[in-house]
Amino acid sequence: MFGKIIGNEKGMALVIALIALLLMGLLGTMMHANSSSETKAARNWRVKQDAFYAAERALEYGRSDMNIYTQIGTGTVNIPLTGVSLQDSRSDASGTVTFLSKGNPPRGSGMDATEFEANFFVVSAEGDGPANSHAVVETNVARIIPRS
Repeated sequence: MFGKIIGNEKGMALVIALIALLLMGLLGTMMHANSSSETKAARNWRVKQDAFYAAERALEYGRSDMNIYTQIGTGTVNIPLTGVSLQDSRSDASGTVTFLSKGNPPRGSGMDATEFEANFFVVSAEGDGPANSHAVVETNVARIIPRS
């Protein structure tokens, strides 16, 4: 009697089909979960980049606006200056330019230290992007001027 039950292969195709269906379902679920997390990671990277680009925009403004360096003296000036907006549709930026010291021109600038001097500044900028993303960047600037 046992030989007849063990040798009977009726319904085996159904069992194999159900196992294959289960494996395909698990594979599909895993692929969906993986693609969802990849999409979230890509979105997070993008909003962080928006904040970083906003901070870079403020940094470039602070490095290039000559009005800042005529007004600063030996203190700190906020960027952007009045009347200028560094806000766009997705992000906003601000920062400061702070006087550090006076000294000889930086090495490699090609300026004669007997005729020129440099004012050294630090430019700090912050950018805010979508989804409360935030980035901070900072650089040093040397403005070379004739010795007085």
